[in-house]
Amino acid sequence: MIQEKLTILKENDVIDGTTYEDMQVALNYLKQENVITEEDEADTFITHLAMATSRQRKNEEQVDSVDPMIKQEIEAALEYKKAVAVWKQLSEKIDVDFPKNEDDYFYLHLVTLLQNKKEK
Repeated sequence: MIQEKLTILKENDVIDGTTYEDMQVALNYLKQENVITEEDEADTFITHLAMATSRQRKNEEQVDSVDPMIKQEIEAALEYKKAVAVWKQLSEKIDVDFPKNEDDYFYLHLVTLLQNKKEK
């Protein structure tokens, strides 16, 4: 499913070829780090990452900050430190500088993925 979404985004010029390839790198990294087993587990995260990457590369308007209460919940999660570490490594593989408010959304996605992994 995520591969189909990425292909549609690329074919419709929502994301470029570089962003498409970056998402393949991201999916492989998440599997390598055992954050996901199947690519479709990261559907929401990868879709957000693809759109955010595209926004940054096109210098488009940024997203609003994560709600402060949600941010507190994310930071209190047991998986938060691992999520930050995974994002730090992953973001270095993508040649884009993301603003802090975008990072917080990525932490949210990664904490959720890690929590879901733990429940399985």
